[in-house]
Amino acid sequence: MKVIIGGIPGVGKTTVLDELVKEGFRVENYGDAMLKEAISRDYAKNRDELRKLPVEKQKEIQKVAADKLAQISDVIIDTHFSINTKGGYLPGLPVKVLEAINPDLFVSIEADPLEIFERRKNDPRRNRDKDSLERIRAHLDANRSYGITYSAMTGSPFLVVMNENGKVKEASAKIISIIRPNDGGEQ
Repeated sequence: MKVIIGGIPGVGKTTVLDELVKEGFRVENYGDAMLKEAISRDYAKNRDELRKLPVEKQKEIQKVAADKLAQISDVIIDTHFSINTKGGYLPGLPVKVLEAINPDLFVSIEADPLEIFERRKNDPRRNRDKDSLERIRAHLDANRSYGITYSAMTGSPFLVVMNENGKVKEASAKIISIIRPNDGGEQ
């Protein structure tokens, strides 16, 4: 099964995915695959530079990374459904990427905008955008809209999972219940 999990920066997606890795799932990060390609082309040196590349260069490396990830079966792909760029929201999974990967399920990790704001503010590991609550809400809405669109385009289900502070195990358990329905979840 190929599952694509998306969420905006600061939603706690990586924390949820870390729980899934502990449960034995293979997780591949689409941004890391893209960064590897960007570095090989001397386009960017880190992930924060990657999302600020011109749109055409982002599209180029999106496709190459997707082709490589498509060759892996039984994988969870960690990505963003939309990227907030200077030119507007860029689809994280354009048609060519969706066709290459051919996912079975989309999962949107979400959280309260205030929690996201605080998480970003307190994350020294990344050079996070300092968005207002209104911009965070707008990006959450755009991200969900993109995820629903990807679901409609592929015919694959779309699931929203809330990642509230202190409840990462509950968020990961909801995903597991869908991916492994014989472990107590429903299909």
